[in-house]
Amino acid sequence: MKDALDLDLWKDELLFRKQNKLKSQLKNLLGEVGNKFPNKKLQLLHHASKGKKVSQGYELDGLPYQVLDLIRDFDFETGLNIRILNWYGKGAYLLLLCGKEKFRRWAPEDSHYKKSKTLSPWDYPAMFFENQAVAAELNYSQWFKELPIASESAELLRLWSEEIKKVILSLEAFLALPEN
Repeated sequence: MKDALDLDLWKDELLFRKQNKLKSQLKNLLGEVGNKFPNKKLQLLHHASKGKKVSQGYELDGLPYQVLDLIRDFDFETGLNIRILNWYGKGAYLLLLCGKEKFRRWAPEDSHYKKSKTLSPWDYPAMFFENQAVAAELNYSQWFKELPIASESAELLRLWSEEIKKVILSLEAFLALPEN
C-alpha cells in the first residue's frame, strides 16, 4: 500500500470532538425546526403526512449530512415532502418534492427556487452544482434553494422556520383553490 495514512489527523481528538459537537447542535436544531410544525397541521395540509423525521448520514459525496423531513409522502404523483438538507462542507438546502399530478400547477413564490432537472430527486451533487437538463422526462417534480446560515442557533432556527412557514402558507393557498 503506497498511500500513507494521515495519523496526525487520526489522532486529532479535539477536531473530532468539535465536529461531533457541531453535528449534535445542528441535529438538535433541525428537531426544533420540525417541532415548530405540529403533526396535526401537516396532516391538514396533506392527509397522507407521516409527520417529521430527523436523520443523518456520513457519506453524501464523501461528506456527512443531516436531514429534516416534514410530511414524508414520497409518492411522485400525489405526494409531498419538505426537506432541509444540512450538508457539511457544501451548505444547507430546502427541497420541496411535490407530486407531479396533485401539485402540477403549484410553484414556490420565492424566485430563488430552482426546478430540479436531475434523473433522481436524491442526486444532490448533480442537482445543486450542475442541474443540467436531462433528455428524458422526469418522473418527479422538485424545487430547491440554498438556505441562509447563521452562527447563532436562535437566528438559524428563526431563518429556517420562516422559510418552511412561507412554503406551507403558499401550499395552503394553492390547495384552498376549488380546482385543487
